[in-house]
Amino acid sequence: MNIPILIVHKGDSFYLEPVLKQIRLFNPDNRICLISDESTSHYNIVEHFYIDRYTEGLHEFQKVYQHMSINPYDYELFCFQRWFVIRDFVRKEGFTHFLCLDSDVLLYCNVDEVFNQYLKYDFTICKIMGPCFSLFNKESIDKLCDYMLFLYTDKGALERLRLFYKDVVYGGVCDMTVLTWYQKDISNNVIDLIYPSSGACFDGNISDPMGFEMSKGRKKIYWIDNLPYGRYMEDGSMIRFYGLHLQGGAKHEMHKYVLDNQKIHQISLYDTLKWKFSFKRLKCRYKELRKMFSSSTMFCLILKNKLRIS
Repeated sequence: MNIPILIVHKGDSFYLEPVLKQIRLFNPDNRICLISDESTSHYNIVEHFYIDRYTEGLHEFQKVYQHMSINPYDYELFCFQRWFVIRDFVRKEGFTHFLCLDSDVLLYCNVDEVFNQYLKYDFTICKIMGPCFSLFNKESIDKLCDYMLFLYTDKGALERLRLFYKDVVYGGVCDMTVLTWYQKDISNNVIDLIYPSSGACFDGNISDPMGFEMSKGRKKIYWIDNLPYGRYMEDGSMIRFYGLHLQGGAKHEMHKYVLDNQKIHQISLYDTLKWKFSFKRLKCRYKELRKMFSSSTMFCLILKNKLRIS
């Protein structure tokens, strides 16, 4: 089965181009659908779709959403809304199965060769809650969106969300919360991809050990035949990574892990300097520092308020 690849993303982020190039490098024949805005319409290696044409479910969810997170309202809301965008997009395109990728992952495999074995599952996940490499089908994306709406419209379910948020010190209710609860409340027909199988697996977060050898706060990557491997500490075996998730600040190190158009891994001084001093990356770094300061201040205020209430 030729599996289409979907990415929902807003803005022309500094890391988006290498992500798209890497997906295309290993998947020359698959449809790669970037559901985004005008700023990313210039990428000609993918099919570009305007996100504002798939807003029916997005608006439906926004009407019932209640913010229970220390993250900014717009950020957290969109993390939920992207699943409704995907649902509406899939309905229009008529897909039966499709692979949803986060926009900060690097792929090192042909998705047809790897994911066709998972077609029987509702979806694939990383470390119970991470949808960075998630294969869905048209029925399971419907069930997920219906479940999200239920959690925010049913009185008992909404109280459950509030109690969960009350007990959380940092973070809050997000789409990953729903993905985790889905496996308890709706269906456990889900497979976790972080566990090695036949000498390979997916990386759920390069900054999280997940059983692998670490170096300087990241999984230590060994390049074998220009493909990334990690040392699994349980038995010392070398495990191939089909994909790496450069979550959070790790995105700024993406240049260390990309392959060129011949699938060769090499880091030149020129490429490193070009990456580090690109305008888009430096602009993003500045915004992140401002957000970090703002989030720290907000966290202190929320914690102070919770202590006062308790």
